Amino acid sequence: MNETNRVGEKKLRVLLLLSETWNDNWAPNNNMTNWFSDFQDIEIATVSGSGNMPCNKICKDYFLIGEGQMLKSLINGRPVGKAYHFENYPQAPKAAELSEKRKKIGFGECARLARDIVWRFGRIDRNELRKFIDEFDPDVIFSQRKGSIKMCRIERIVSKMTPAPMIAYTGDDEYSFGQFSLSPIFWLRRLWLRRTLNKNIKMYKLFYSQSERQMREFEKKFKVPTKFLVKCGSFDEEKIHRTVNSPIQLVYAGKLYCNRWKTLAMMADAVKNINEQTGNKKIVLNIYTRDAVTKKQDKLLNDGINSIIHGGVSAEELTRVYHRSDVALHIEGFDLKNRLLTKDSFSTKVMDCLSSGCAVLAVCADIHAAGQYLRAQDAAMVASSAKEISEILERISDDPRTVTKYAEKAYLCGVKNHERKNIQAMLRADLENALR
Repeated sequence: MNETNRVGEKKLRVLLLLSETWNDNWAPNNNMTNWFSDFQDIEIATVSGSGNMPCNKICKDYFLIGEGQMLKSLINGRPVGKAYHFENYPQAPKAAELSEKRKKIGFGECARLARDIVWRFGRIDRNELRKFIDEFDPDVIFSQRKGSIKMCRIERIVSKMTPAPMIAYTGDDEYSFGQFSLSPIFWLRRLWLRRTLNKNIKMYKLFYSQSERQMREFEKKFKVPTKFLVKCGSFDEEKIHRTVNSPIQLVYAGKLYCNRWKTLAMMADAVKNINEQTGNKKIVLNIYTRDAVTKKQDKLLNDGINSIIHGGVSAEELTRVYHRSDVALHIEGFDLKNRLLTKDSFSTKVMDCLSSGCAVLAVCADIHAAGQYLRAQDAAMVASSAKEISEILERISDDPRTVTKYAEKAYLCGVKNHERKNIQAMLRADLENALR
């Protein structure tokens, strides 16, 4: 089918390349649902570097490549990867099925290097993959890539099987040397990845990023067109919180890793000091997380008065939690390693906070991309030190009108920059432009 006819077709066929499975309930690729929901003129198929079953209401056709299968292929020489078609959309796996049935390689730099080797030299069933791609006949490839040897290899293999142009997206610092590690294996992997990316970036018609810094770097070094892309949302003026609870309810919903728990401990300590100094319960910190909590974390974060750990909640319940809260928190770690690790990240939680109806408080290092963005847009209160945390909390406890003012600002930023219909219109136009 020629290019002119394709652009004029009712549906544009987009092949997604994903590192993890597309499961809206428990995996990181639910931003695919955020971006591609409600498109009547786009058809999607997915190639995923995971053997876990998907769960979403958008895509029915998948080619899944499990890590455990790749490891076995190095031993027995049999190529792996399997196509799946769902007549109805794939349903949520049972709890017992949530862990992929694979031999886990583990964590740590040695384990990550072993994983890279598995994905570089494991045998993917190219005949079956080519059959899957030929049957779908994509117009455009969209690669949501975490910087990894796995995704770089999948991109190269797929690009040789179809002339479809490729657009890439990342939410990580996957190229710069601005990281911290004392492990020589970490830097070996970094050099390997940079060398691989140098080859892959030439394939991209457009590179989406969450970081202005990374966009400037890639435009300068590789001359590749770049654009800013983050999760979009629907913003309802009626959701803006016009009144403030007493005590003021702070809420954090998310993981405790990357030393976020230490930042939350700073928050909890500041809340406790304010409550003790005033002699009143002015503020409460509520933490919703599915993570297992250590004894030390429980002691610092869960005194039952100033800060409370509630456990995890569903997305539906979290909406109700935000509704009865006042300030939604975006949290990152402050230690050197995690400051550098997350500096280009724009967590999907930021958009959840902006669309929650609450005021937003971001607590992160000055170099953090999301913090810089929220500060520049004046969409949130931003703290980059324990002192600033205390100052902000003291300000809102003295004058709760600050909370309603920033709830309004969060809404205005969302409407201006992140309204779903506008982001999706941009995405649809970029997909067509890549094809042209």
